[in-house]
Amino acid sequence: MTKCNYIDGHYYEIFHPGWGGFVEELFFYTSRNYGVTEAFLRNLTGIPDFSMSAYKAKCLSELQKSVLATILTKAPDRETGLAVVNIINKVKKHKVDVDNDLLEIFPPRSVHKTPTEVHDPHKKHTHQVDISPIEPWLNMAKRLQMVVAVHSHHIEIDMQVLARHLNSENETIRNNLLNSIIDLHNAGYEIRNHPHLTHSEAHLIGDEGST
Repeated sequence: MTKCNYIDGHYYEIFHPGWGGFVEELFFYTSRNYGVTEAFLRNLTGIPDFSMSAYKAKCLSELQKSVLATILTKAPDRETGLAVVNIINKVKKHKVDVDNDLLEIFPPRSVHKTPTEVHDPHKKHTHQVDISPIEPWLNMAKRLQMVVAVHSHHIEIDMQVLARHLNSENETIRNNLLNSIIDLHNAGYEIRNHPHLTHSEAHLIGDEGST
């Protein structure tokens, strides 16, 4: 069975679930809440001064979009993170090309076979996990005094607060958060922005265990 995303008239391979909602910011629509995506990529790549300022997903050229789609089918790690950053920096400079070495590693391709199962690219896809990542996440949120509401497979948090911790000077905190976010994405959890979320709101809208 050929599974794919249908985007702008093209069929692409399914994006890796580890990217979670960051796919939205990178591929579809860059919002004013890009700070978490920026902080995520900083930690993934080890580039502390990386900035997404002036990046707009709508400015991706067709070639850049196709290569980015290939990159996003792979798990988020340093190599794929650096590839994403490379594309972003091209767009920020108003360039439409892609470096040759990137084309060799992540060749632009679409699914040429007639797909038998087409997915909404905005729909989250998951990997099977042995242990739920939600308890470690809630424990970490409690230690960092982050207010979190968990409802089904949705996690609500103030993204500005999350970005601030991802930009922490404490490397252990940054790494733990990075890995926890990827684990949540892989397990099918969607992290949503809830500005100025309070403890009372979290307990009201969240399941038992929300902080």
